[in-house]
Amino acid sequence: MTNIINFTHEEQAVAVNTLLLAFSVDPFQRYLMPNPSIFIKNSTIWFNNAASQSISKKSLFGTEDHSGVALWFPPNFIVDFEAIGETFKDLPSNSQKDIFQYFNAFEENKPKDAWYLEYLGVDPSRHSLGLGSQLLKSSLAKIDDLHEPAYLESSNPRNVSLYERHGFEAITKFQFGAGPLIHTMYREAR
Repeated sequence: MTNIINFTHEEQAVAVNTLLLAFSVDPFQRYLMPNPSIFIKNSTIWFNNAASQSISKKSLFGTEDHSGVALWFPPNFIVDFEAIGETFKDLPSNSQKDIFQYFNAFEENKPKDAWYLEYLGVDPSRHSLGLGSQLLKSSLAKIDDLHEPAYLESSNPRNVSLYERHGFEAITKFQFGAGPLIHTMYREAR
């Protein structure tokens, strides 16, 4: 069993690298950024932006060996997307059109009073070892201590059953253009 720790700014670069590996095959990220160079450049900006904000709220968790990351935002937190706006110009034209529809749907469906799991990622070389489950179990225990709900979106249909095993229930699904189907999921406060 791997220890789950709260990442600080000292671990931010390692957390970003783990997310880059994990999301290199993510349907949503790769639909938006099919070019590998653009994926690495822009995702590094996206993940650094999210990680910095999550660390400031003490809600970036990871495995002690840095092979897995759970990046959460607390209820009513407003994510600052300004830092990633410049990256949109690098997206293919179909992705540029669809990304705003996706982001609007994300905002419309996200309950403001819930913890939001922005990213859960495990280094592909460490898949099938239960690290994602350990990250969820540990971080959800902290949320349960606060008696607050949790919410996420999944673009990977294989992960839906993982989230269901941890108490999440599917709410809605949406898809734009040729992009991936997104599942929104909610977990009641416990």
